[in-house]
Amino acid sequence: MYKLFIFTLLLGSCVLANELKPLPYEANIRSVRSIGQDAIVYGSGDHNVYVFIDPLCQYSRKFISMVSNNPLMLAKYRYHLYLYGIPRLHSQNAIAAVYSAKDPLKTLLSIMIDDNKTTAPVTPQIEAKVSAIKAIALQLNVNKRPFLILEK
Repeated sequence: MYKLFIFTLLLGSCVLANELKPLPYEANIRSVRSIGQDAIVYGSGDHNVYVFIDPLCQYSRKFISMVSNNPLMLAKYRYHLYLYGIPRLHSQNAIAAVYSAKDPLKTLLSIMIDDNKTTAPVTPQIEAKVSAIKAIALQLNVNKRPFLILEK
């Protein structure tokens, strides 16, 4: 009985390991570019960085604070920010506030840096955008925030 349990556990681990193989770099870049219209662009540099963040995640906030306080980083890199919520943080309404704002970047920075508690209802248009980002994030195995992909 014990051997059967160990065998089943090992077999399950192998199956999961095969399903979580990372995509080749070029495929990752193609995937993330496919949702480029949903990105919030921050910075004016020549080097693209694709970043999945949650506006309520403390580590995402530290990353955005670090970038916003460093003019050199903003001049060297162009950050394509994708809002991908961590389920336990319940950030849907904060994400909706960003995507429904007239100036999404300003609203995002206000929430993440100034700790502004801005929220908005999730509309079908915002839900479609969030779903598209989530589909790509799952394909890329985004399992933490911030999650960065640097373009060569």
